[in-house]
Amino acid sequence: MNQPIQLPNPKVTVSRLGMRIIDQLSVEEWQELATGIGGMASSIAFIVGDWLVYGQSLFGTGGFPDRKVDNPSYQLALAATGLDLSTLQNYAYVSRSIPYSLRSERLSWEHHRLLAKLPDGEIPSWIATCEAEDLAGQRMSTRRLRKSLNLGRVATAADLEPDPADKGQLNYIPFVNRICCWWRRLQGERFLATATKAQREVICRDLEPIINI
Repeated sequence: MNQPIQLPNPKVTVSRLGMRIIDQLSVEEWQELATGIGGMASSIAFIVGDWLVYGQSLFGTGGFPDRKVDNPSYQLALAATGLDLSTLQNYAYVSRSIPYSLRSERLSWEHHRLLAKLPDGEIPSWIATCEAEDLAGQRMSTRRLRKSLNLGRVATAADLEPDPADKGQLNYIPFVNRICCWWRRLQGERFLATATKAQREVICRDLEPIINI
């Protein structure tokens, strides 16, 4: 657990352009590469997020520590990774909300993203719950975790069944959740404390259709 990720075969090198096979692989060698590739793929979000959070905690804006990642840091990350700004913001948000010591290798980054919205005191218990379900052979999928968080308890198979009364109706919950996630991110970035009057007015204007609903 928590070992550095390495590709287990000297016949293979990896660069930003992709994977290069230097010598022919056997079927077994090809299959063994899956573990290293999977580890790199699943860890990149945390790696980038941790890097951003480290920079903000030490240097912040203008050389002062800050909880909000400043624009120069994001611009540096944009140029280095090619990822879009919203993705980088999500990475930083999850890394800041769930420190390394609390994370579980049994859970994907997406699981951690769902848990990041919880109050700090609830995160460890939910991670332990997910691990216990996994050990019991009842893996906590992200769908089940999302339902569990909404219910405030571990969702059962019956809870995941669609309500017959909702058949044929558009599910509006994903749209509501996206708006809630957006608002939590603004709060995490201290938007209310730093926004100008004009910025507040723009958001109020843009949210008028939702208020009307």
